[in-house]
Amino acid sequence: MVLKVIGSSSKGNGYALIAENEILILECGCPFKEIKKAIDWQILKIKGCLVSHGHQDHLKYVREYLKAGIPVYTNEETKQAVGAITGAQFYSVSEFKVIHIGGFKVIPFCVPHNGTPNFGYLIEHNEMGRLLFATDYEYIPYNFQKQHIQHFLIEANYQEQFIDKYLPNYEHKLLGHASLETCIGAIKANQSPDLRSVIMCHLGAGSSSGKYFINEMQKVTGRNVNVACAVPELVVEVNKEPF
Repeated sequence: MVLKVIGSSSKGNGYALIAENEILILECGCPFKEIKKAIDWQILKIKGCLVSHGHQDHLKYVREYLKAGIPVYTNEETKQAVGAITGAQFYSVSEFKVIHIGGFKVIPFCVPHNGTPNFGYLIEHNEMGRLLFATDYEYIPYNFQKQHIQHFLIEANYQEQFIDKYLPNYEHKLLGHASLETCIGAIKANQSPDLRSVIMCHLGAGSSSGKYFINEMQKVTGRNVNVACAVPELVVEVNKEPF
């Protein structure tokens, strides 16, 4: 399986988990036409889309996805904010309630985001093992070490030494997002011998440095773990086994 990044910033977020015969989309923050291009127009393989929360960089194009017949899953508050859409496959799911989307087993869990209802997702597939997706979080309130997670797609939005304190969203960035230190702490708390990859996402413009982030994370994971920063068109193998 591969993870393909379509967008990973405040301008728009979108990711595709591409298995041999099925695809799971994460977030609706990028136009659906960009998703179609990224997955080589294999639209019929899309089994569904997970949305973390209701901010526009994660949700803006949800109606395009629903109009295309893509089932979309999120929390109740986000669904209510979008409103009723006749005939759409738009589902609210509950924290810790297992849902099956094709061959993907998904467990939603709540993460704090400055008062905005927000889901992280533990995603399992027989080609991939387990991947933990968490974005726009202040911290992760749960421990997943016993789940032996192989892959993390996890926010590292800023680092104090790089942040521009004159940014108009400076306060929001600090209150609603994870620093590199918080992200590293989450990896340490959930690290296991099965860890294969850490992809840091939603890096903030003017408040982060990809090369520095990778070097700092690599100190924690060791060189046997693939560490990357999510940028458009990045493709990462996320297989269950290392070879």
